[in-house]
Amino acid sequence: MATVDISAGTLPPPACYASEQDRLDAYAAALIGNLNSGAEWAASQTAPGNSGLYWLRTDISNRPVEVLKFSSAAGDSQFIRLSSEVVFAGTSTGAAGAYAVINSPPYPSPGSAYRTGQIYTFLANHTNTAGCTLNVDGQGAKTITKDGAAALTANDILIGQVVSVLYDGVNFQLITQKRDLTRQSLRQFLTYESATVPINTAGVFQAFNHLFKNDVTLVPVIPATVRVVLKKISADPPDIFTNTVSPSITFPWYFGQEVDCLNLLSLGPPSSIPTFKYLVDTTQINVQTTFQGGIILPGMLPVLTPANYHLKVYATAYNPLFVFP
Repeated sequence: MATVDISAGTLPPPACYASEQDRLDAYAAALIGNLNSGAEWAASQTAPGNSGLYWLRTDISNRPVEVLKFSSAAGDSQFIRLSSEVVFAGTSTGAAGAYAVINSPPYPSPGSAYRTGQIYTFLANHTNTAGCTLNVDGQGAKTITKDGAAALTANDILIGQVVSVLYDGVNFQLITQKRDLTRQSLRQFLTYESATVPINTAGVFQAFNHLFKNDVTLVPVIPATVRVVLKKISADPPDIFTNTVSPSITFPWYFGQEVDCLNLLSLGPPSSIPTFKYLVDTTQINVQTTFQGGIILPGMLPVLTPANYHLKVYATAYNPLFVFP
């Protein structure tokens, strides 16, 4: 640390002064101060050879960039940035969502690179297609997440995009998220649409896996609404239902059209009623159909063949991650 030494100069005899004030002024003017220290700072693009100095890193035009101090902590033995919360690391490298950045100078150890609260900003060199990682200065890849701990999906990071992430102690949380309705926190409802499957008319439950869950805690979510439909799979012409009371009233059922099962009945023994039922749990919707003798609409003819129709399920659940904008 620098020190200042004060020494007195040579003064004329007291009789030479007209007043005590003149004498005091002369004494003050004769004091000599000496700074006993070498340089404490180095301003340069490259690290100084003297590790006891503070390093003011500059760019090629000698503009100041940041301040660093040498650290002798285990695994360091290099200059470390001072209170640097945001670091711009230039354009990333890597592919397939494995992003990597190299700082100038690089962080020497994981302990110095991955500090909780540290923010890194970089330009993405490619668009992600699935989950992503970021490796800073070769200290090890860490997962990039959004909405807490949710994995990234395709196109969350675009080529040329400015990306900012914050290290939370485990993962890099994406700060620069695009505002679109594919983000879980913006979706008020979770939705499920099953594939169409042949109808099992023997009363056997058919399972449809909705798999609703909280994407952060992974706790299953039970559907709030369920809709079961039959979809006509046989080719046109359409099946025509005729009203049994007023034959002039007809209802055509076209190829590809879906009709809610609540509108259908089974032509069969009384034991076949209700026509369908479903049971819901945290992972599945189990549907039972009893169209044993054929399918009819109440008050309509003719009887329709179950083989010409497939079963399909729609479900909706409240999204536990939804946040009102």
